[in-house]
Amino acid sequence: MQKPEIPVDEAKRLAALYATNLFGTGPEEAFDRITRMATKLLGVPTALISLVGSDVQWFKSRCGFAAHYTSREVSFCGHAILTDAPLVIPDTARDPRFADNPIVVGAPYIRFYAGVQLYSVERAKLGTLCIIDTEPREIAEAELAELHELARMAEELIYHRQLAFAAQQLHEQLREQLHEKLQHHAPSAQLASAADQVEFLLTHDTLTGLANRQALLRMIGDGIVDWRSRGVPAVVACLNLDRFKRINEAMGHAAGDEVLVAVTRSLKANLAPGEMLARTGNDEFVLVLDEPGAANGLRERLRRLMSTVNHSVFWSGTEIALTCSIGFTCFPEDGEDADLLLNNAAAAMRHAKALGGSRIEHFALHQRHELGRRMALESHLRRALERGELYLQYQPKIDLRRGTLAGFEALLRWQHPEYGIVSPDEFIPIAEETGLIVPIGEWIVGTAIRQMAAWREEGLPEVPVAVNLSARQFLQGDVVATIEHLLQGAGLGADALELELTESVSMADPERSLAIMHQLKKLGVTLSIDDFGTGYSSFSYLKRLPIDKLKIDKSFIHDMVHSADSRAIVGAIVAMAHRLNLRVVAEGVELAAQAGALRDSGCDQAQGFLYARPLDAFDAGLYLAVRPERNHLLRPSAM
Repeated sequence: MQKPEIPVDEAKRLAALYATNLFGTGPEEAFDRITRMATKLLGVPTALISLVGSDVQWFKSRCGFAAHYTSREVSFCGHAILTDAPLVIPDTARDPRFADNPIVVGAPYIRFYAGVQLYSVERAKLGTLCIIDTEPREIAEAELAELHELARMAEELIYHRQLAFAAQQLHEQLREQLHEKLQHHAPSAQLASAADQVEFLLTHDTLTGLANRQALLRMIGDGIVDWRSRGVPAVVACLNLDRFKRINEAMGHAAGDEVLVAVTRSLKANLAPGEMLARTGNDEFVLVLDEPGAANGLRERLRRLMSTVNHSVFWSGTEIALTCSIGFTCFPEDGEDADLLLNNAAAAMRHAKALGGSRIEHFALHQRHELGRRMALESHLRRALERGELYLQYQPKIDLRRGTLAGFEALLRWQHPEYGIVSPDEFIPIAEETGLIVPIGEWIVGTAIRQMAAWREEGLPEVPVAVNLSARQFLQGDVVATIEHLLQGAGLGADALELELTESVSMADPERSLAIMHQLKKLGVTLSIDDFGTGYSSFSYLKRLPIDKLKIDKSFIHDMVHSADSRAIVGAIVAMAHRLNLRVVAEGVELAAQAGALRDSGCDQAQGFLYARPLDAFDAGLYLAVRPERNHLLRPSAM
């Protein structure tokens, strides 16, 4: 067995480790959440946050592992801190460094290890976030990237703990000095002010000036004592901004900060004396409402608070429309301690967002099961691709003037072995958050291209297929080279493929996005902006983009029959697009009256249940086999 060497900067490294005040301390939920997430996301039985001391490695957090520590001599993490690169051992029994290691040949029989280094503020290696298994295995690049992200989360937690500890020490020193001043003579106003400032920084969010989670939990705890003694109810409401990430991606974090400050002002203006507002996350606020009244009155109160947020904020001449989702719990029936009330309110809020957002939901026990389902889906989605659970369906797009088939849009589906068909609205956000959207997106493009080649070999008419590209897939890696390679391998021209991009993709990194778009256009691929009208781009901005089409969001289409405003908006979008020589596609067309209104407005193409539901590859081939002039008459039921 090869024992880990001692780094040349060991004294400095150990000093940084002990300065964190974490080595040798017990488990904490904040760290345990990270290791649980690692096991779920990466499909492994064990994950550890290991801190490497002088003689032992201490597990600050352990999921699926019994021991609190092991000797440094047998540790894998002792080897990991000797390098900057992640340490990955697919099969420890085949690695001469570890083949005869006691924890390999004996309990816990480790056969796979992957560890990413954890750094202190001073960039000293403290230990690792690692995953282990009792079976040999490989780790994909996307999985290693996910482990990196989780390690960075652990680091940020360590940084915040160090900062809070240092600030707390300073605060106590200032208070001691102030106390000494009081005993001997009048206190220094400067010293008293410094102590108050430190206390404020410890308990408040620096952007909005609101109480942070630490202060919130303390105040709810104090409130419970008061509510119980007076025998009165209270409410904890969790408010989350819908699609806030999209604002940051499209317009930058400065715009996001302005939104958060504006929301803070609106909510504070509508609080009664004694009520509390805190910011507990990037886009999350918590309200504590004292003596909320009857259920109907509470709902009305929450609706008024929601309406103060659901308005527009202007940033650099651009209007940003906001909506929010609210989940709430009631004391004492939904919980009698601060943690439970807050966690249940957050579960209710996530339920509101899962139902489409811009809703108010009261906590119910089944919402905890929904959270468990989401965590399971995160884990299972990693294996869904290799297990053949993902597949594509193809929805026809119709030329509104000629009534013929103009192409298909490829739509991703998931047949889960336990849950059945999982809605894309449920699993696509998970794929985007975890980074799995990149390999899945490449699979979608490749599958669609191969399907077009298969239809051609069957002698079927050739029509283009549109594929959605996520922002991550578009901006990460070499999407142009990947698409060119896939098209050449299938023997297809680039005009067979249409790529649909969201508005936020083009605005997340404008210069790079523009360069990639020009490369794709040079290749000959058709480019389309999807869900136009829901983001923050304008026609003046679209003039810069080398695009061919605009796709109008279905929310405008649904209202066309009954709303003159929606008809006018759609008509204006079509007219402006045509002036830019762009074709216009409408999605979500379900009624003949909608199709007629779109045709009258000059819209070029449409798709929706009026023409056909999404079809599997075989039925889409049958659709293609019908004479082009009759394609618009075919329904899935006719097959």
